[in-house]
Amino acid sequence: MLKLQNFFNFMEESFDYLLVLDGNGKVLHASEEIVSDGFPDDGPLEGKSIEELLTSSSIDTVRSAMIQAKAGTRGVVVLSTEDDCISTIPLKAGHFIAESGDVYPLFGNRLEGLVKGDGWEKDERIKELGCLYSVAELIEVSASIPDFFTRLPKTLEQGMLYSDEVVIYSNYQGVEYGQKPVSKIHIRVPLIVADEEEGEILVGYHNDDHELLPEEQKLLDEIGRMLTLALERKEFGEKLHVMEEEEEDYNKRLDQLRSEIESKTKELEEQKSKLGIVDSYLDRVKGGWEESKSRLETMFMAIPDDVVLIDKKRKVVMTNREDIEPGNYCYTSYFHRDKPCEDCRLARILRDKTPVSLTMKMGERYIQVQAQPVFNKDHEVDGILEFYRDITLEKTYDQQLQQADKLASIGQLVSGIGHEINNPNQFIRGNVKIIQQSLEDMLPIVDEYVKEHPDLKIARLNYDFFREHIMTLVDDMAHGSERIKAIVEGLRTFTRKDEGLLVDKVDINTLIETSARLVHNEVHKNADIELDLSPGVPTFTGNSQKIEQVLINLIVNASQAIPEDRRGLIKVATNYENERITVLVEDNGKGMNASTVNQIFNPFFTTKRAKGGTGLGLAIAYRIIEEHNGKIQVKSKPSVGTTFIIRIPTLQLAPPPREQK
Repeated sequence: MLKLQNFFNFMEESFDYLLVLDGNGKVLHASEEIVSDGFPDDGPLEGKSIEELLTSSSIDTVRSAMIQAKAGTRGVVVLSTEDDCISTIPLKAGHFIAESGDVYPLFGNRLEGLVKGDGWEKDERIKELGCLYSVAELIEVSASIPDFFTRLPKTLEQGMLYSDEVVIYSNYQGVEYGQKPVSKIHIRVPLIVADEEEGEILVGYHNDDHELLPEEQKLLDEIGRMLTLALERKEFGEKLHVMEEEEEDYNKRLDQLRSEIESKTKELEEQKSKLGIVDSYLDRVKGGWEESKSRLETMFMAIPDDVVLIDKKRKVVMTNREDIEPGNYCYTSYFHRDKPCEDCRLARILRDKTPVSLTMKMGERYIQVQAQPVFNKDHEVDGILEFYRDITLEKTYDQQLQQADKLASIGQLVSGIGHEINNPNQFIRGNVKIIQQSLEDMLPIVDEYVKEHPDLKIARLNYDFFREHIMTLVDDMAHGSERIKAIVEGLRTFTRKDEGLLVDKVDINTLIETSARLVHNEVHKNADIELDLSPGVPTFTGNSQKIEQVLINLIVNASQAIPEDRRGLIKVATNYENERITVLVEDNGKGMNASTVNQIFNPFFTTKRAKGGTGLGLAIAYRIIEEHNGKIQVKSKPSVGTTFIIRIPTLQLAPPPREQK
């Protein structure tokens, strides 16, 4: 859009001196040349009145020239300031009307002023500039592109030499405005929008008697440039206007549709009694239909289980689930399937006309389904009413009870099995000691014999090899027997009935070593256990069996977190500082995200349900450490590993009271 500043810049390209006044005689703009040649250096002229700047005689010539220019005649100004050292400057006055009011440009050239050139040519120049500004204003105020091109000829005429005989034609996006000039001599201005020629403006006369001036060509070129910049914005404005009109039409249509919907809704309310699926229900309550309907809907929505009424086409008619829309297929809405379920209850009820009850598994959830047939007055099945109950928790409890029963049975068997193992192991331990002592006595005798019989073999082995390794083998047998005894004792202790009292002298390092032995076979498949036990850790009063249960749970969990494609490492370390024992159980396994870490101690939360996890191990561990006035924390990072940190004070206080649930 052409602003006044653009007009000022354009004038300064043609004239050395330019002073622009408003209708009150205040300066709107002054060129650098007129400031430097005509006024003393005492600050900007803009905003000052001619009374502040000029001599009284010069003020009179300016006022007179402004009146003449507004009347359309020639106005000449002799500009002089209060400073006698500054020479006078003759200027020509022009006039046009801007959006802000009257504008009077005073202009001329250095040295000759208005003496050089014909005054008529100057009049034509100011006409062209006023026309240019008027076109810019027309672009701004036009309501639409067609409105602009319709009003353009009248505005453009004022800038042409023979305004009464000019012919102006325009074409934009296939729409023509006015008639094409018949003269061969005319000016054509292409209209370029988004690098595409969208139309043109042709300006000429009725005949070839008049010539077109170069200034007129320059004027039209400038107008074409302005349109190039403005048409895209106008196009956008047009689209917004159309969109506003469309939005208004849409809102009107929407209001009309709402009215129609309200009318149709009333009709449907009256026709509900005729709906096929609920005929049998509505026939019984015709007398008090509204009251019964409200009561039925309230009861329907209050049912805690998911309830859905399905027609014979497997489409949802009614449901108490707010996120399910009636009209959609039941298998899509409830089970996210593209086709009906393989064990479709509707198909079975249509065939047998009897209720169906079953349990189905959906991912990690177990759903109990009760399907009842809905009959019409002819006792034909019109659909089914299904109830969905989530029984995942009950299933989990049942599985956990079975697992607990198995573990209890194993606990009862361990004592007897341990006794059966210990009896033969006692023979092994006693006999190994006799064999060790016998060999210690016999081997020196055999050594003497070998000196004379170097080819001696025992157990088909050369005597030198046999002599080197026999005591190692016997020592290994003794150590293995002792290990069997320790493992059996650990199992018997672990499965011993616990009274729950915190009366034991707990040696945490000994419990860690015992726990590591008990889980060695389970953990050794995919991880190694590394113990870093501080020798200065004292005992504390607590429950050894419960602490051992916590340690075993953490070590086994750590081994199960190791990826199958590599061997892991589990580090167990202890430390004692400030009358507090710290136990670290660290692994380099899969790690956990923040969401899992936040839930890890919640009862029944598990990431291993498919592998038989109950979600109780860490919840129980948390409670045990809490009973010992301690704290258990976890730090984990995905793909890096997990560290459990247990802190137990050696100075035991009364355990905190448990919250009532």
